[in-house]
Amino acid sequence: MKKLLFTLIILLFSFPVLRAQEPGNDEATELKTLYKSLEYNTLAFDDLKQKWMVDDPTFIREIFNRFVVRNALRLNGRTPKVDVVKEKTKLVQDGEVTIEVRKRYYDDEMEFFAFYPSDEIGKDNPKPLFDPIYDGFLLKDIIGEKTYDKIREITYFYKETTKEQTYTKQGYNFEVNLNALRPEVSLWNVTTEGSNKYLVSLFGQWGSDKALWPGWYSNEYFLGARLTYFKSISNDPDKFTYRLSVGAGVPSNRPYKDDMKVDRLWVSTQAVYGKLEGYPFAFIDSDFMKDILFSLEAKITITPYKTKDFGKFNQVTDFFSNKTIVNWELRKRNITDVFNLGQLEVGLIWSSSDIFKLRLDPTKSEIIDREAGRKTYMQKFNHIISLEVGLRKNAGLVQHAFDLAFGYGTDGYGYYGLKGFAMITGNFGLDVGVYNSFGLDKKKYPYRYDTYIVFSPILRINY
Repeated sequence: MKKLLFTLIILLFSFPVLRAQEPGNDEATELKTLYKSLEYNTLAFDDLKQKWMVDDPTFIREIFNRFVVRNALRLNGRTPKVDVVKEKTKLVQDGEVTIEVRKRYYDDEMEFFAFYPSDEIGKDNPKPLFDPIYDGFLLKDIIGEKTYDKIREITYFYKETTKEQTYTKQGYNFEVNLNALRPEVSLWNVTTEGSNKYLVSLFGQWGSDKALWPGWYSNEYFLGARLTYFKSISNDPDKFTYRLSVGAGVPSNRPYKDDMKVDRLWVSTQAVYGKLEGYPFAFIDSDFMKDILFSLEAKITITPYKTKDFGKFNQVTDFFSNKTIVNWELRKRNITDVFNLGQLEVGLIWSSSDIFKLRLDPTKSEIIDREAGRKTYMQKFNHIISLEVGLRKNAGLVQHAFDLAFGYGTDGYGYYGLKGFAMITGNFGLDVGVYNSFGLDKKKYPYRYDTYIVFSPILRINY
């Protein structure tokens, strides 16, 4: 009842709150007195209230900009002059400002918020950049509910300063991700005063889910190096600024004997692999646009194999081969929290891949294109448009990401399925994908399966 009464009164007087920081206002003084009378006094628990420092420079700049736009900055109870704001804004732009936050003892709301110059941190009586905010409802009105909730949920770089807790939470440094479908081993990283990070790693990828050749169904493994850049350190490993992967394709065999009457795709060329990922709309001051992830992935042929590269054959053999894959994706992340099961996200994918009908003749040195003169290069492509809807959670005892996928190809067939992974305590997990085709003409597409099932256990080691 106390909390309900407090909330009703705060809402009733929400408009005069902005005036409460102006001196010489009798109404504001009375309002402050009323607040203090209603507030449940927890002075004895001040040292146990959760306190932390927000160190993410990009997030701090975003919050500071909200204060500027709402004209909510105060200095000694007065609206500061423009030149003073400009002078102090330079510190924000240089990444020399830290935010101190404190929650109330009896609930999850804020009771203290202040900008501090970084060189004031650690002093006995640090001087804030501007007047602190002591009202969580005023703070929510200034920065918006979504940003307010983000501060409370602590999904960014921060330093815990609650009593007897002084550790720093920085996301991850190095990682060994042992996953047969998508392994990765971090080799090197560097960071500048906790404000950014570069990661270099080796990676592998078996096939292409988006082209509907997942895992061992593609008979081609991509190996290479990856550079990941974080403009600001985050606890979310997928919240990078950009990520560049380059590598090459190598032939691979599946881990089981295939007794199904499906023509396997042969690797007939040496191919290079590349993928570029990032958040190109992050510069837009919009909560919706900054979480849109764009990726471009491609496998491109550079040299065709000769007949001798296939080993010894005594007879003419016809086969199918994929030489090029291009995948475009736009994915909207962090749409909303779904019953604390994870953040809802939606992805839209356009995948283009070709199929060559080839012939291996032991008497010829070159591989023969059986459709030469009848199909142009572009006519060999099939295009699939896919929609993925899923949940992702990167914190807590269990981390997971699951997507329901539906796709339809220009050649008249489609698929639906479920893919994702789940980790327990961040170390052990399972990566799995199940896809079912429909409208599939086996005579027209003898290399396609009715059902695709791939899976791999995961072992992650962070160090």
